[in-house]
Amino acid sequence: MQALSKLKYNTVFYSFTILLLIFIIAGIVTENILLWFIPVILAFSFFVFKDLRWLFYLFFLVLPFTIEYYLPNGFGIDIPGEPVLIIITFFTFIFIAARYSNLNLGYLKNPFVIIISAHLVWILFTTLFANNSFISIKFFLAKLWYIIPMFFLPVLILERDNLKPILRNLLVISSLMIIFVIIKHSLTNFDFSTVSGAVSPFFRNHVSYASLITIIFPFWFLLLYWYKNRITKLLIYTGIFLFITGIFLSYTRAAHIALLSMIFVYFIIKFRLIKYILILSAIFITILFGYILNNNKYLDLAPDYNKTITYDDFDDIVNATYQGTDLSTMERLYRWVSGYNMIRERPVTGFGPGNFYSSYRPYTVTSFQTYVSDNPEKSGIHSYYLMTLVDQGFPGLLIFLSLVFYSLIHGEYLYHKLKDPELKRILIAVILSLVSIYLILLINDMVESIKTGTILFFDFALMILIEKWGRKEISMQKTKD
Repeated sequence: MQALSKLKYNTVFYSFTILLLIFIIAGIVTENILLWFIPVILAFSFFVFKDLRWLFYLFFLVLPFTIEYYLPNGFGIDIPGEPVLIIITFFTFIFIAARYSNLNLGYLKNPFVIIISAHLVWILFTTLFANNSFISIKFFLAKLWYIIPMFFLPVLILERDNLKPILRNLLVISSLMIIFVIIKHSLTNFDFSTVSGAVSPFFRNHVSYASLITIIFPFWFLLLYWYKNRITKLLIYTGIFLFITGIFLSYTRAAHIALLSMIFVYFIIKFRLIKYILILSAIFITILFGYILNNNKYLDLAPDYNKTITYDDFDDIVNATYQGTDLSTMERLYRWVSGYNMIRERPVTGFGPGNFYSSYRPYTVTSFQTYVSDNPEKSGIHSYYLMTLVDQGFPGLLIFLSLVFYSLIHGEYLYHKLKDPELKRILIAVILSLVSIYLILLINDMVESIKTGTILFFDFALMILIEKWGRKEISMQKTKD
């Protein structure tokens, strides 16, 4: 048996060596050194195909330091994270085709899979009615290489033991990134006006930076459970303190609220209150919108153009938010009003995925205009729920809200069903991460951002995996009994 194994090793080694020599000679003869890289790419492909999980480890290592890069033709790409996602997507199709007969595809009946599939189908359908179909097709393709690598594939190949290195790598690399930002920010005495400059080039602004470190923060408490060594625990506590400091110094209101909410969400789940909270939230939002939209009462919220300014101090911003003089808050209202007018025109199919920016100008109300309404950043509506409604109509919003409600209700149900304490800890961390995302999305559109969208779909995959691992534990326990 050992001789056979050695023979296989030698065959692979010598075959690769001969292949490498052939391409080196071909590169010299043709004066094209790119040929030298073909054997390396083939070897890499063989290695990856043998165990796709290495690409997961790679992706979560590069995610925090991924930067936005704009190509000359106007296309944007996140480097190196997005190319890794595209590579994983490519190998996913090869993996499924090669091992189709051996795969357990029973999970395709899972409600998460059904809702996310409906989400993709509706995005593709609304592309047919988009103002600019080209933008919507790009949107759909980008959505595919978020969902396939971060949702569909993990459910097929990840094991329980794989989770520790993935989360550990993500948290450690993110800690290094936070240290870089804090040092850079300290050079301007942590001034609010310089925070977006401090997070560049790895983040577009302080909101995307705060979003990432907030939504992965709950996973630190898993490391506390997994690692028992005193020195390691001290490093983990240092990481927790570092993340809290980073979130605080990001001066991002949504992230602060999301962080504080984690304490309450834990007890809400523990005491089975999630359904009641969701019902009360739905009633409150319905009444609020009904009141604001009744007789166009929202027009009373129009800001004073001369008094609506930006502030250099975070405390001033918080106060200005309540007084209706904060620039960013009033600019949100400006775009939300345009979104309301757009919804009235196309309530079913919307204006097409990704089409808000290119379509909203004719629907704005000048009384809500601010100094930054020319929108040089080409940013969106600043509420993912409202953006989904504008881009994909009411069916699109209902599909996404189904994901939100189901993940929280099923998460609570699963928490009380599981017996394994480790799985319960993993699940509560996932739920806290999801709630953070959902709260941040109230006043930001972050799902199409690689550093938020990938974590969202990975959280959904983890919920399916946790349930699968829990069933395996119950099955093993019954076998022992």
